[in-house]
Amino acid sequence: MTSSLSRVGFGFYLLGCFVIAWDRIMSSEHRFRGALSEEYSLIRLAIPHFEELQACVGEVVSRYPSDDGGQRIQVLEIGCGDGVTSAKILSSRKDCFLTALDSEEKMIGQASANLRRDLQDNRCRFVLCDALAHLRSLPSGSVDIVASALALHNMERSYRDALNAEVFRSLKPDGLFVNADKFVMGDEQRFQALQVSLEKLFDVLVPLGKLDLLREGVLHNVADQAPDRVMRQEDTVEALRRLGFAPIEIPYQDDLQAVLVASKPGLAEPG
Repeated sequence: MTSSLSRVGFGFYLLGCFVIAWDRIMSSEHRFRGALSEEYSLIRLAIPHFEELQACVGEVVSRYPSDDGGQRIQVLEIGCGDGVTSAKILSSRKDCFLTALDSEEKMIGQASANLRRDLQDNRCRFVLCDALAHLRSLPSGSVDIVASALALHNMERSYRDALNAEVFRSLKPDGLFVNADKFVMGDEQRFQALQVSLEKLFDVLVPLGKLDLLREGVLHNVADQAPDRVMRQEDTVEALRRLGFAPIEIPYQDDLQAVLVASKPGLAEPG
């Protein structure tokens, strides 16, 4: 952490952030409003293993079988942010059409600008909406792949459970749910990872003088620790199994960051 901030000063700063973050947890907030959405590209620099997560999502999408009839693979992305994962998905294969969702208007605007060539080529569309509402509007068995990167941990557990159920319903048989995110295996690990994340935020943003963005980043990371928001790996896998996903694999994991790939079983062969 930058030497310009004393440990005592940082302690009081962090305590204040906990108080503000708890107030935000108790309200229903958009978690990427303001500075976080305006300068998300800087926040990404402080996310551990960010590039590895993105690469794994692209690799999983690239291995999905092509349609026998020559139809484009339908990919739905939950929480596209500024489009970095969208770009990775679209570059992984040419035979897919991506529908990317986000609930923040500024994020949709950035993603649309960053992928304007793909928009012009009719390879994708960006939709400003609530992800659960959008999923509920889809016909059953209409999507080949649902992908998400660092989005679902922002959701409360009850919302996330409902979303996962709609993901299963909307997927085609043999469809994939690809979730690259923070998965907790123990509380000690969780708080060690929080310390690392906060230190990376300070190291990246203090030299740039981005103190408002630093404040928002710290608040966001602290609010991630809310009991109803923490995404525990064992519980997540078990919940997906109960919905009917099988197999469930984890092709990449480093500390909290992991890629979970859940398959919807195919249609049974006629006896």
